[in-house]
Amino acid sequence: MNILSIFLIAGIILLYSFQTLFCTLYNQRYPGKAEWTSPVFCILEAAFIVLITWALNGFRFHVSTPTLIFGCLNALVLFGYNTSLIEAGKRGSYAFFNMSLLYGAILVPMVYSALFLKEQTTLIQWIGIGLMLIAFLLMNWEGKGLEKAKKGYYIFCALLFLCNGLYSVFLKMQSVACGEESTEMVMLTFGIMGLVALIRLIWTEKGNTPRAFRQTRQSLWPLALCLLSAGLAINGLVYILPSVNTVVFYTIENGGVLLMASLYAFLLFHEKPAPRKIAGILIALISITLLSL
Repeated sequence: MNILSIFLIAGIILLYSFQTLFCTLYNQRYPGKAEWTSPVFCILEAAFIVLITWALNGFRFHVSTPTLIFGCLNALVLFGYNTSLIEAGKRGSYAFFNMSLLYGAILVPMVYSALFLKEQTTLIQWIGIGLMLIAFLLMNWEGKGLEKAKKGYYIFCALLFLCNGLYSVFLKMQSVACGEESTEMVMLTFGIMGLVALIRLIWTEKGNTPRAFRQTRQSLWPLALCLLSAGLAINGLVYILPSVNTVVFYTIENGGVLLMASLYAFLLFHEKPAPRKIAGILIALISITLLSL
């Protein structure tokens, strides 16, 4: 992996970690009903990402049939991911469903890469991937609380695993088929997802829909920073994706974002670091080092 790729991946990780941080702050400060938070955020995120991606593409939009198909499929997967994230959160342990989606982001692309891409992965990189999977387990072990899980929890965890993995796979498949239309892929994915979320919000809330979009000064600034981070991150991701090893890239990206999220939890939210989590962080750092070689 060359120096430029390392810097680009580091920037993407930082942007995605900012998205997670500011999204958490926005959720805490959103002034509407709790059940409105997710669909409103999805709609606003979709609108912003479509606009910023269109601008970065010079206000061009050319779509071939493969990109249209992959864009529609990824929009459905993204909507399924967001829905499963909410439903799993209502029914059981955060730690277990977070581990499910992280494992999905690595293992599903790994299967796709092995079967179709024939990408070359060194022994050291395989060791790094294995260490990252162990790190995910250690960092999400505390407070699993699976005995309190409600009906349907494991189904939504399985959907998170599958959706998070398929989202990454469809992005890669499109980049292989029509790499010059990566920005169109982003616009289709988020545009269709936002439209589905809007239809769902209108259907469930009817006359209350305009009220759901009201914001306060306290909620606007984390929302704006979250959307900006997400928009730049996804465009950086689709730019670098065609030139890197799929499994290595997604392992470093997800591990890096989790490391940054843990750092924010310690420094900003005063979370007390458990010994297992510290061990997981150290193993993840070793993993990223090996994967970067």
